[in-house]
Amino acid sequence: MKRIIFIALMCSVLLVCLSGYAIALPHGPLPPGKVWVEVGGKWIPVNAPPGDGPYIWRDSKWIPDTTPPPPGSEWVPGHWTAKRWVPGHWKAVPSPGMGVKWIPGYWQSDKWIPGHWDGTPPPGKHWVPGHRGRGGNWVPGHWR
Repeated sequence: MKRIIFIALMCSVLLVCLSGYAIALPHGPLPPGKVWVEVGGKWIPVNAPPGDGPYIWRDSKWIPDTTPPPPGSEWVPGHWTAKRWVPGHWKAVPSPGMGVKWIPGYWQSDKWIPGHWDGTPPPGKHWVPGHRGRGGNWVPGHWR
């Protein structure tokens, strides 16, 4: 009998923990022009940032994040995949080889200029910067 009570108690604790975890995540895609932002451990829908650059949600508004990017990194704005919300983050850009140099993204006035490769690209290839594709989904920068 003690064993059954113990198992029931453990299942209840597990259920409470997992339901709390599910509540702490965004619930689903929002209408166009809205994004999820975590504030005080809760996810709230807000108007999307004014561009695809690195922004910070502070004091109920978007401000440019002027912190220099990590070396060799590209900013990936927050976006939905088929299964979940991916917050904006820096992603390492793999080097295609000799002859090219990564120029990091930067702010020019109030506009984000994305990072790009400079130099001679691999034969028959060109760099496609990260961009929003069909349906607003984010397409990371890549060689084509």
